[in-house]
Amino acid sequence: VLTDINADGLARTAHRLVREPLCVPCDITRPEDVHGLVDAALKRHGGVDILVNNAGIIVPSLFEDCAHTDIERQVRVNLLGAITCTREVIPAMKKAGAGHIVTVSSMAGLVPETYSSIYTATKFALRGFNLTLAIELKKHRIGVSTIFPDSVATLMLRHEAEHGGSPLTFLSPPMSPALVAEEILGAIVKNKVEVYVPASTGMVSKAVMCWPWAVTRIWPLLEYLGRRKQPALASQLRRSLPE
Repeated sequence: VLTDINADGLARTAHRLVREPLCVPCDITRPEDVHGLVDAALKRHGGVDILVNNAGIIVPSLFEDCAHTDIERQVRVNLLGAITCTREVIPAMKKAGAGHIVTVSSMAGLVPETYSSIYTATKFALRGFNLTLAIELKKHRIGVSTIFPDSVATLMLRHEAEHGGSPLTFLSPPMSPALVAEEILGAIVKNKVEVYVPASTGMVSKAVMCWPWAVTRIWPLLEYLGRRKQPALASQLRRSLPE
């Protein structure tokens, strides 16, 4: 079952799959839409085995320049949308006595991402939410995983590169979406609570956060290094990911 607010995008994705999926346009910021989505999945398949929360938006900006509408949109999509989708599938998974919930967060869910404070706040919140669910839902045999990718070669990354995104986003070459998809599958099969992509960046990020006082001293250097790479990355993404 595929869902997105963009019906045309759903159709294009469906054509790339070997098996014909059920496509359900849905605005995950509207609980009634999400309820209809899950209901459609249950009517077609009789249950929900896996939920992958992958929707997310970003509006790059210093916090002092954030419009209230942009703050609300990011919180509603990135955080409340994932929470709503998760809440709707739990009854079916409890009834089946099995299931797995995967949420794609970001390295910004482990370390602060300047020029993206609201995005960072939502990703930090998702980590706490999913760790709690991993404990609460274990008795129902429902697994919960959170994926923390570094930069991924998507149109969202291109938007960040062209619209003042966080310099930290451009420190490393972006990964392919296929690599992240493989890690999502691995998290489900091995029932991993958290997966960092790449693992080395995740471990370093968690280690750095043991000394929050050091973050404010290190980040200016990381921003400088990221800004030096940003123009080249923006050019690369324009060539490889046309609008």
